[in-house]
Amino acid sequence: MPKEFNPQQLRKVVERAQGGSIEDFQRLYESFAKPIFNFIWRLSGSSQEAEDLTQETFVKVHSELPRLCDPAQFKYWLYRIARNEVYQKLRREQRTAMVSIDDEDTGYYEFLEDETPGLNPEQAVLSGELRSVVQRALDAMTPKYRDVFVLAVFHRFSYEDITRIVGRSLLSVKTDIYRARLIVKDHLNEYLQRKS
Repeated sequence: MPKEFNPQQLRKVVERAQGGSIEDFQRLYESFAKPIFNFIWRLSGSSQEAEDLTQETFVKVHSELPRLCDPAQFKYWLYRIARNEVYQKLRREQRTAMVSIDDEDTGYYEFLEDETPGLNPEQAVLSGELRSVVQRALDAMTPKYRDVFVLAVFHRFSYEDITRIVGRSLLSVKTDIYRARLIVKDHLNEYLQRKS
């Protein structure tokens, strides 16, 4: 499992990669490929597209990295590139695109994780069903709601970090996350009503 970099380590690795170090670029790839894949998968809804777009993202990162002015901004810059790759592909293909999702005490939040160890068989089925419901909710959202929701809920970025990635105001980001959560909540409540 690739290790997490602290901010100083990340800056040094990025600087060396900017200078042409293949080894350091590989370290960046190993550290960020899985979270970027998960981010793209949540936005696109397709694991095959996520694989392809993750590779395209890192190809672009490799070619553009020397022009990144502030290595401390690498993580936000990387997510912006991944987000742009998804929406460019969507444009090319001419696509249109009573449970609180942010309350971990509800007991449902844990089932939304990609990997939840120790679930019994019934919980595992529920986990898969809930992930499917959430993915359908994501598919129903406009891109501006989907990307901020994925960054906030699945990647646990702060509001401030999300504003850096999506390039919108803090108020806009908070409003869009709130609206996206309502969409997911509606889908979950509809699912739970059918189950009862």
